[in-house]
Amino acid sequence: MGKKLEGFVARLTALGGGSGDSRDVYEDWAPTYEQNLQQDYGYIAPELAVDVFARHCPAKDISILDLGCGTGLVGVELAKRGYNRFDGLDVSPGMLDVARSKQIYRDFIVGDMTRPIDLGGRAYDAAIAVGCFGGGHLGPEHLAGIVKCIRPGGILVLYINAIPYDEDDYPQQLAALEADGVCRVLAKEQSNYMQSLERPGWAVVLSRI
Repeated sequence: MGKKLEGFVARLTALGGGSGDSRDVYEDWAPTYEQNLQQDYGYIAPELAVDVFARHCPAKDISILDLGCGTGLVGVELAKRGYNRFDGLDVSPGMLDVARSKQIYRDFIVGDMTRPIDLGGRAYDAAIAVGCFGGGHLGPEHLAGIVKCIRPGGILVLYINAIPYDEDDYPQQLAALEADGVCRVLAKEQSNYMQSLERPGWAVVLSRI
């Protein structure tokens, strides 16, 4: 696991946590995103996150929102496990074009999760967000807004890089959301999400109150 970060991965890592400045990076990265992450780094976060999701959401007919869906890697894992009612949301139209080519999503939404998300009145039974938090992405201050994407009692699974998880004190932020009656934390699991280097992450399972 001695490989160093380079290219687009290094560009993202250099961006400030919670800045939401990653759109241009992903637009440039879209054509080679999957090859770069999977072949060069052994990226398995979507598989790990959907494994957790499936344990907490066993019903296959639920409506799901894939937050920050990118090129659709999470959607592929959802489809493998029998889910077929999921939509994708992302800030990058270029990434959504790649996801659309997989023909597994019902619908797509172009949206910036650092701002209030307009879902046209829809509320999902569950949502999953993999790789959305950290450098150039979302910060813990955006958690309360993300939870609103699901109906009360719905499940939200997050997969968060362990570096911002610790540095930005996500445990404290999650505890504050629980105290405010926004959501409950059902589970936290740590794993390594890149097989070519040490890259720990946390899967966090929330239920909206």
